[in-house]
Amino acid sequence: MKREELKGLGLSDEQVDKVMGIHGADVNDLKGQVSQLTTERDALKQRAADSDKQLNELKAAHKDDKDFQAEIDKLKADNKAKDDAASKQLKETQLNYQTELALVKAGALNTKAASALIDKDKLSLDEKGNVTGLDEQLEALKSDDSSKFLFKAEEAQKPNDTPPITVSGNPNPNANGTLNPATATYAELAASMAHEE
Repeated sequence: MKREELKGLGLSDEQVDKVMGIHGADVNDLKGQVSQLTTERDALKQRAADSDKQLNELKAAHKDDKDFQAEIDKLKADNKAKDDAASKQLKETQLNYQTELALVKAGALNTKAASALIDKDKLSLDEKGNVTGLDEQLEALKSDDSSKFLFKAEEAQKPNDTPPITVSGNPNPNANGTLNPATATYAELAASMAHEE
């Protein structure tokens, strides 16, 4: 979707901006899902390859049951550590994605700069995969004078029934028909003199 296509449909610049904002949020949502699935896939591929390699090494290297049991225990511990690392990486990916999406929705002009000001240690994922602890930090950033420049300024609502404002100027000094020669133009003086004749 391009801005020119939307303008070709007769949308105003403001309408185009709103449509592009909604479209950008949808695209970011899809990018986050792709990133999350890619991370999961890569972690599972690596784990499967490591497990196959380890089993092949077990078959070739061990001669009695005692060594075999010790190696199995070691492999279980290694696999648990890899699972924990993959889970941690997935959680970080989800947190980063959810944080960036929330920054876009909050009107961040530079998501990287705003993200750097968020304390990731205070963020967590609930059972539904939603980030907790982020809304409070976003509100604090938006209201803090040292960081609110990172967000779009919220436009004040304009009242619909605003009476028109008319500015009254100085009254016409020549309203009574006399011409002030000190302030009159040459054309006004000439017209006045022609009128008197």
